[in-house]
Amino acid sequence: MQYHSVIGWGLVVVGVLLGALQGVEYLWVPAPSAALAFSTLPFVLVAAATVYTGATIARQAAYAGYATLIVSWGAGGAVGFVAVFVLATATSPQAGTALLFGAADAGSAGLLAGLLVGLYDVEGRRTLSTVEQFADRLAGLNQYGKVLNQSPDIESVSALCVEVVEFVLGGDGGLFVTTDDGTISVVDTTLPEVDPDGPLGEAVAAMADTDPLETVTDEAGFAGVRNDQPGATLAVRIPYGSGSAILFAVYYGVDDPDEELVDPFEILASHAATALSSVAARDDRSVAEH
Repeated sequence: MQYHSVIGWGLVVVGVLLGALQGVEYLWVPAPSAALAFSTLPFVLVAAATVYTGATIARQAAYAGYATLIVSWGAGGAVGFVAVFVLATATSPQAGTALLFGAADAGSAGLLAGLLVGLYDVEGRRTLSTVEQFADRLAGLNQYGKVLNQSPDIESVSALCVEVVEFVLGGDGGLFVTTDDGTISVVDTTLPEVDPDGPLGEAVAAMADTDPLETVTDEAGFAGVRNDQPGATLAVRIPYGSGSAILFAVYYGVDDPDEELVDPFEILASHAATALSSVAARDDRSVAEH
């Protein structure tokens, strides 16, 4: 079991215990039922919200690195609210059970408030982390873009594109092919069992009518390109000479590619298109000279 799951289910247990404590207060405290219901029902809802928060943390892997931070906020909120309650009631003589239940109510409210602040803090940290990762990718793409524009041939462009897919864009494999008049040539790949007569041929055929430099994430043969493993396959068609080049990127840990993944991939394709245009122009000049 992952660490965030332990923390999340622990919060579920705490929420259940807090809810049970409210039931005990309702049954044992001598007071009118209407007054008890008014004083206990809000804290039952607080306990239910704590259970929901814990279950969310336990089930979503996105909180794997932040569960401790969220719980720390919750614990701090609970301690703070209980401390305020103790200070507020220090000069008012009350029965022990009243103090116990009052402290539990204050702790419940503080726990939920702290958890909400913790979730907000985590969301901000995740957003900042995403922005920083995107900035790093852009910086890496710009560096590779300069090198791509200096590539002397299509083999160099292909190798650099595959390298960027894996080391800058975090892909699990890359594939660069050319197609002209129905002929498919694999220029470079880090994927196993690439067969132009199999799924790769279907994927290339599916890309024939797509707009240049526009990323496609789901077409015939795309699953076969990644050997039918769970994940996602990204592809983009890049004009090259009289035909096209197609760059594939495989992500085994991604089910639904978002803009944060697609946009850098299209930027890479734009750099590759510029580089291939230069390569094609040099090839045409070389042919003309001979």
